[in-house]
Amino acid sequence: MGDKAHPYSFAEARRRLAPQWKKTGAAIEALPELALPWGQAALEVTLHPSYLAKSYYPANLIRDLGLRHLGSRAIHITPNKVVAARAEESGKAQPAPVLFLAGSAAALVEFSQAAESWSPGDDRIEDDFRRIESVTTPGKSRLKSLTDRFAKRDAIPLEVVLHNPDHASNSDVVGAFAEFMRSLDIWYDLDRRRQVGGLAFLPIIAPREQLDDVLDFAFLRVLREAPRIVPFDPVTRSIGSAFPITLSGEDAVAPDLSVAIFDGGLPDGHGLEKWVTLHDAPGVGAPTAAGQRHGLAVTSAFLFGPIEQGAALAQPYANVDHWRVFGESDGDFEAFDLLDRIEDVLTSRRYDFINISLGPSYAIDDDDVSPWTARLDQLLATGETVATIACGNNGEDDRAGGLHRIQPPSDGVNMLGVGASDGFGAGWKRAGYSACGPGRSPGYVKPDFVTFGGSHGAPFLALSTVSPHKAAGTMGTSFAAPLAMRSGAGVRAQFAEALWAPAVKALLVHHATGDESLRTEIGWGLVSHRLGDLVLCEDHEAHIVYQRQMPTTGAVRLYLPIPDGLIGNVEIKATFSFYCEVDPEDAINYTRGGLDIQFRPDTTRIPPPYYSGSKLITPTVPASDSFFSAKNFYATEHMQRDDAQKWETTLTRAKTKRASSLAQPAFDVSYITREHGHSGRRPTNMKFALALTIRNRSALDLYDRVIVSSGNRLQPMRPRAGVQVPVRLPK
Repeated sequence: MGDKAHPYSFAEARRRLAPQWKKTGAAIEALPELALPWGQAALEVTLHPSYLAKSYYPANLIRDLGLRHLGSRAIHITPNKVVAARAEESGKAQPAPVLFLAGSAAALVEFSQAAESWSPGDDRIEDDFRRIESVTTPGKSRLKSLTDRFAKRDAIPLEVVLHNPDHASNSDVVGAFAEFMRSLDIWYDLDRRRQVGGLAFLPIIAPREQLDDVLDFAFLRVLREAPRIVPFDPVTRSIGSAFPITLSGEDAVAPDLSVAIFDGGLPDGHGLEKWVTLHDAPGVGAPTAAGQRHGLAVTSAFLFGPIEQGAALAQPYANVDHWRVFGESDGDFEAFDLLDRIEDVLTSRRYDFINISLGPSYAIDDDDVSPWTARLDQLLATGETVATIACGNNGEDDRAGGLHRIQPPSDGVNMLGVGASDGFGAGWKRAGYSACGPGRSPGYVKPDFVTFGGSHGAPFLALSTVSPHKAAGTMGTSFAAPLAMRSGAGVRAQFAEALWAPAVKALLVHHATGDESLRTEIGWGLVSHRLGDLVLCEDHEAHIVYQRQMPTTGAVRLYLPIPDGLIGNVEIKATFSFYCEVDPEDAINYTRGGLDIQFRPDTTRIPPPYYSGSKLITPTVPASDSFFSAKNFYATEHMQRDDAQKWETTLTRAKTKRASSLAQPAFDVSYITREHGHSGRRPTNMKFALALTIRNRSALDLYDRVIVSSGNRLQPMRPRAGVQVPVRLPK
């Protein structure tokens, strides 16, 4: 590959950065003593965009200066200088990593005064130093834009995010912050503090004129308005006239599946006891009528799907625990309490599926992660639960300000963020109200997909009243999300074989269809809620599911069962999915795991030796062909660094190859790790799944030929006893 082309020499970097270090030192000296816990200060160090990969983490410099890592985020900058390979990007904003670092304030001030003549005498430290594009202390940008929600109040309820490293050597940053707040006579609530990874979240109420004083605290990461919970009223409360329906007496198809809905409860006399167990989460207030209406419609969407007037209700696939987590208002900081209730449930029992159609009302930004997203990603990292999350009904809000983007926690990498379509037949499109992506990277493709959520022309018909039961039209992503969960539960309920959560997630994404150019609006596309579209093979095609546990060392080879004798083109569609641990404090390096996937069309031969310049290269493995790459994954205006897509937890792509070029083709899959943006440990028991579709127009009986050619490596998936095979309706 040759040596790395560096934008700056060490001497050039020192000349550029010395004034910045001097200004940084002066800013540290100007801070109040209580704003520097134990005499520690924080820095924001921005690396040049050429150094995004984990191998460029400046560990030697950080160690030499006595600094420690607090976190990271992404920023788009126009660098002072570009390397030759990026010359075409000169003058354009490029993604760059910002590192949050902490160290002795006195030592940093001393270094800032000597930076212009500093010479470490170690090539590795010099190499790290010249990767820096800029250095500063955390600034006013940590205060996020305020709405007019509290315009009439002198003191504003705020959510504070603190760097509070989660390890034994850390002193209590939260306690130091509390002391700083007492010195400013600002109210805070330590009882509601929440630690997620290396971040601490807690509420304060601060006068407007003191916000700059709060920002003086060195370890403060973000200061933002306390979020409200999204109102339960859907986009339109009722469309058309309500009509009576009759509940069936059918049992759920798969009563062994465990399913939970977290919502606003159900009305008295709801009549769904055959399938629903209603729970009140500990500490929840009295129920509200709006919450119960919403909870009824959400539960109806999961049990029966979109109701059709005059038709019998669909059979539920599974029973459900409905947890009422929303009650009468808990005041300005209800978002803290709702998350506590959901966490209490998820840490006390395991579910195969969960749905959340409520959450804090603010669009995601690329700088930081919501406590909802971070904590739920942590709880779901084991890969045992499929979580569907409504992405929000703010799709028509201000685009220039990013207010149309998906809302937490649908931006989670271990969750499925679900948007809404306005229909499910030909000509469907994203419902105008459905929130848009992209998510941050990793987690770029958001929403993950859309499914039917209703529109004025084609409302979502769901239960609206009880005693007697009636249904009416509504619309919103609140109902698309449980409908997606119904599809996933239907796939699980269909087969005798137990499908893991990564396999269910992969299958849902795999069967999504839509225009790739609309990825930021519809994710991977539309997922049908008709079970036949998800579990049946048409002529000329075969669907294959691999679910594996990664070994503690080495890679896994997954063969593509291409039968002999095929002619013409073979279309291959592959979808990988896995769950992983996360670093909430490192927004740009959020996932701790990734997949390095090599597609090898011909594993029967190794290429002959060849020369690269004057160097003889002797291959030891079969040749690889591009399948997943950044160039076909990211939008042109987004980052397209070579390894970016490797850290995404879901990847899907279709590719066409000549049958004659395929000889025992395979995917070689390696698991790669990082922690806080640099090398990390490899976890045990990491599960992943591959959903694979093979199509060839020359083979009407391709499914049968795949079974025969697999040499018993593959087995047909069997419907569970007593379950009828669904019909695949013509499109």
